[in-house]
Amino acid sequence: MVGFIADAGEYGNTMNDDASSDNLFDQAATLQAEGRLGEAEQLCHRILDANPAHAPSVSLMGIVLCQTGRAKTGVKFIEKACDLNPTEAAYANNLGTAYTGLGRLDEALAAFRRAIAANGTYPQAHNNIGAALRPLGRFDEAAAHYAKAVELAPDYGEAWANYANVLMDLERIDEADHAARAAVRLRPNYAIAHNNLGTVLQRRGQYRPAIACFRRALDLQADYPDALSNMGEALKDSGQAAEALPFYRKSVSLSPDEPGMASNMLMAICNIAALSPQDIADDHKAWGRRFAVSDRVFADRDRDPDRRLRIGYVSADFRRHSVAYFLEPILRSHDKTQVEVFCYANMAGDGDSVTARLQGHADHWRGVLGLSDAALAAQIRADRIDVLVDLAGHTRANRLQTFALSAAPVQMTYLGYPATTGLDAVHWRLTDAWSDPPGMTEAYHSERLLRLPNGFLCYHPDDTAPDVSALPMDDAEHVTFGSFNNLSKLTPPVIEAWAAILTRVRDSRLVLKAKALGDEETAARIIAAFVKLGIDADRLTCLAWITDGSPLAAYSHIDMGLDTFPYNGTTTTCEALWMGVPIIGLAGDWHAARVGVSLLSKIGLTDWIASDPAAYVDLAVEMAGDPAGLRALRAGLRNRVTAAGLTDGRSLTSSLEQAYRQAWQSWLGRDLS
Repeated sequence: MVGFIADAGEYGNTMNDDASSDNLFDQAATLQAEGRLGEAEQLCHRILDANPAHAPSVSLMGIVLCQTGRAKTGVKFIEKACDLNPTEAAYANNLGTAYTGLGRLDEALAAFRRAIAANGTYPQAHNNIGAALRPLGRFDEAAAHYAKAVELAPDYGEAWANYANVLMDLERIDEADHAARAAVRLRPNYAIAHNNLGTVLQRRGQYRPAIACFRRALDLQADYPDALSNMGEALKDSGQAAEALPFYRKSVSLSPDEPGMASNMLMAICNIAALSPQDIADDHKAWGRRFAVSDRVFADRDRDPDRRLRIGYVSADFRRHSVAYFLEPILRSHDKTQVEVFCYANMAGDGDSVTARLQGHADHWRGVLGLSDAALAAQIRADRIDVLVDLAGHTRANRLQTFALSAAPVQMTYLGYPATTGLDAVHWRLTDAWSDPPGMTEAYHSERLLRLPNGFLCYHPDDTAPDVSALPMDDAEHVTFGSFNNLSKLTPPVIEAWAAILTRVRDSRLVLKAKALGDEETAARIIAAFVKLGIDADRLTCLAWITDGSPLAAYSHIDMGLDTFPYNGTTTTCEALWMGVPIIGLAGDWHAARVGVSLLSKIGLTDWIASDPAAYVDLAVEMAGDPAGLRALRAGLRNRVTAAGLTDGRSLTSSLEQAYRQAWQSWLGRDLS
């Protein structure tokens, strides 16, 4: 958030009539500050007709033009003001603000530095340069300038709000909390301050107060796209995806040219049971049509079908994240005589210990946060990538717009998202015949489906995972079911099915674990949903994220897992199986609803897959009544997972490399069938 300053600066009175230029300028600046931009523009015209070199009015005219959708013309006026008075910090600040609005960030930085050089104690310039540095991924520099702005002007609420944002980028959450609260205290009627505080609270898992902040922001500014989208995110993450949809849709309608707003909505609708797979696919494809760019020709590419291929992976999650559990075995197992691996990391800083391991497996590592989509596409083309693989889909910090620019001749999506990208420029989606049976799901994808022969996932178990425990029901004398999926996946049909299971399995318990359950009101609302269906509250246990010791230790209290539907678990299912906990699955009719089928089929537990919700309940009741079978399965499940190849990185990666080769040869015109 940057701002213009309608500052007169150093100038002399060059008009001798009664309505002098300086007095008229003061009136025009007041009108501009009040939002009466048409009247301000008329006064500026009057001044400049009589005195074209009146620098303050030249600058103000540029500001008004920028604020009324004529920024390309407005910036020329502000450039002229800077020429008229090169040492005036206010004009240089305004020029930087105008350049920022046009996306000319390098020029903006130069202008803001001129302003700071002219007046190092100018808090607005320090604030505004931060807004140019942040989208370039230069978070540490931005934070330093915001810190300077609030040091120079401790009551500068806008700067405190901006400071909170970049502190969140840097994962300095406690400091972000302090900055966001300062912004709200100083500017209680500033919608952005409330929105930013809500974002901090949501990051901390405090969903009830976060939602209250977003509501306050929307009370102040009803058509505020960021607050609408953030409200949707908070509702979704706390298990209210259907209630979130109107907020998402409004944010998208207000920001139709902002792909990230629509991506948030697309991720959310994957959780809404009332929507059909075709509804979900149609929304994704509409996104793809809106942001499509024409294909690029790669006429100069070496077309040898058997040469070593250059593979590029694009992700914001080269760190301790669910995607990394499935990516690490691949990067570690690639045959470097067949492929050369490039990783494009759209993330801040150096990451964590997982990042270090992943980086060690790549031939080339590119930090690309802050690169525009066009610049990233140019880098990928310069690297001569043959097969570019998206690992994010419509999740946070995705770079699908780069794929829309046809950065590589063969483009794929894999691992990180349960649905189509919607982009025709993404040619393939990597999957398997369990998740996407031939003839069932093709219509739900803009990509062609390329099925790996023995499952599309390989799981890297956490090195700190504890040993498998004894069957909990042997000591507890009752069955304990569990689900550690995000609350966004707990749809009303899921809760109804689980309540039916608890009703039929006498004295059974249910343990839920999710970040959002650390919020007392969220946990109470989930428990109330079960109580409404006749389940006593004391039969449910709600756990937040576990930060002390291994979070997998919680499985020592679970006899059986219950998968969510229509959006299945993936990492949570693999973790449960590794910890000896079998999962009741439900076979749906599109990819997100069939990942459980893939994982359970891979390890030979097809008898744990139900065909419909009623059969799902019956199956859970049946399995709960066989403690001897549960005991034996638990003792051998980890070995079963290993023996079935779910952790076999070499085998999966060999199939993956063959798929890359097939796709490459298909691009060359060879028949893939």
